[in-house]
Amino acid sequence: MNKIVLLIILIIASSCKSQTNVIDIVTRCNNPNYDDTNGSVYLKDISNIMNPYVGTWKWTSGNREMVLTLIKQTKYHYNSGVDNFYKDRLVGYYIYKENGVMVANTSAENLMKDYGLNVILTVDCGGNVGTPFFKDTFRGIAYIVSLEMLSPTQMKFKGKIGEGTYPRPRNGTINYLSGTTFPLNMIFTKQ
Repeated sequence: MNKIVLLIILIIASSCKSQTNVIDIVTRCNNPNYDDTNGSVYLKDISNIMNPYVGTWKWTSGNREMVLTLIKQTKYHYNSGVDNFYKDRLVGYYIYKENGVMVANTSAENLMKDYGLNVILTVDCGGNVGTPFFKDTFRGIAYIVSLEMLSPTQMKFKGKIGEGTYPRPRNGTINYLSGTTFPLNMIFTKQ
């Protein structure tokens, strides 16, 4: 008898739990149920817009080489400040070399962080993939980046220095290095 009562209580308790509103990440801007503050929304890549970008990509030009690795995280829980929602997202890391010497390497980064990642890509309401979160770790500059699939094996990377994207160090001193570590217009090939 006690087991039956316990089972009924568990069923009632689980049915009272808030339901998750699954919303296609591409159509979230037109969805009245989109609320990124109450923990009930899951922005899912229902359209599979992210899948073609997943993998390891390589760009070479002369003595320069950049390898960009992108990973799709599903139902990642953002829970910081007022943000409290779930989302599929693209995160990754890159390695940039000149003359075989490593200039920048973000492969040791913890990709499970909410914010402050060096590479995090989002999907806008039109289905375009890009982000203001692509950081040049060597120079301390963040870029606004757009990615465009040219074919199943080629992807165009186009970046620009965004307004207000320079880092603010804790000691108050800002040291700018002119230029960029790597080119901001590249064609990557899937490996």
